[in-house]
Amino acid sequence: MLSPSATAAPTVLIRADATASMGTGHVMRCLAVAESLAERGVTPLFAAVDLPPALARRLDAAGFALTMLEGPAGGDEDEAGVAARIRRHDARAIILDGYHFSDVYRAALANHGVPVMAFDDGPGSVPLHARLIVNAGAAVDGAAYRAANPDAVLALGPAYAPLRAEFRRARGLALPPLDQRRRLLLTFGGTDPAGLTLPCLKRLAPALPEGVGLDVAVGGSNPNTDCIRTAGARFANTLVHVETPHMADLMRDAGLALSAAGGTLGELACLAVPTLLVVVADNQASSAGAVAASGKAQVIDARGADKAEAAARIVDAARALWTDAEARMTLSRRIGQGEDGQMVDGQGAARIADMLMHLLA
Repeated sequence: MLSPSATAAPTVLIRADATASMGTGHVMRCLAVAESLAERGVTPLFAAVDLPPALARRLDAAGFALTMLEGPAGGDEDEAGVAARIRRHDARAIILDGYHFSDVYRAALANHGVPVMAFDDGPGSVPLHARLIVNAGAAVDGAAYRAANPDAVLALGPAYAPLRAEFRRARGLALPPLDQRRRLLLTFGGTDPAGLTLPCLKRLAPALPEGVGLDVAVGGSNPNTDCIRTAGARFANTLVHVETPHMADLMRDAGLALSAAGGTLGELACLAVPTLLVVVADNQASSAGAVAASGKAQVIDARGADKAEAAARIVDAARALWTDAEARMTLSRRIGQGEDGQMVDGQGAARIADMLMHLLA
């Protein structure tokens, strides 16, 4: 906890970016931690070089301030801008999230006299210059992290999946029985860099059985949003949700989810949604492989595949899985189970916030 001499509302600076190719996951998981920090009397301040307008509006709607920095991201001007914001706002800590920050940049931030918390999705074999390191992946090598970052506090594994408050609330409610969930959820993240939402929608919507609906969740930064809306409007069984603040509700109603293998996996695990997971980026492969090996989800690797070919494989697998109620029940049970005492219970962001609060003391 904060010392009695600390200010009533200390500031934590959150440095993360989002682009069409990078996706929005880095900012969204920081948003989850920001919510928990705000509940603890902290003022989160987001700082970005690159951020789509839709995501900036999302932060504003959540009540969080945003300051834009001079680019390029990870460059000298960026680092100088962070230093200036630390001084101006008397920031007590930095949260850093992104693959594009170099060792030099990370070391410079660590030298500003405030603790750094780093999100990471890597193998843990490189120094991150952080006092607190978070990796919520299912296949995390704790020994590698300890060797490369011997002085860091480690928050590793699914128990630290940073989910937004809506999932914590949804977790506390009884889930509808799986056989009563007559909708499929299609979501490929905030920007869908692989461009799979549209071809999957066009193939899946007309192939669903009578009485089964399709929810398509699209980030406001998706460049194909208008085309997806137009395509969805052609099918009476389909609803397109753009930048929805009700993702947890969509998942609670889903008897099956088709999702990219990013941060959405933690949300689906929290609500025990049977899932067909699609690997669209190299950094998703390790975690998705561990999930597949444990039988917690079916996995399709779509890296490097033609969009039409990948969409056909995904939809064929989804149709087969939808008709196999027993398989979906098994997936639901397994994805909701923890490993080594850890499970995605919706409290990950709160745990991270508590650990960060100890660094502020």
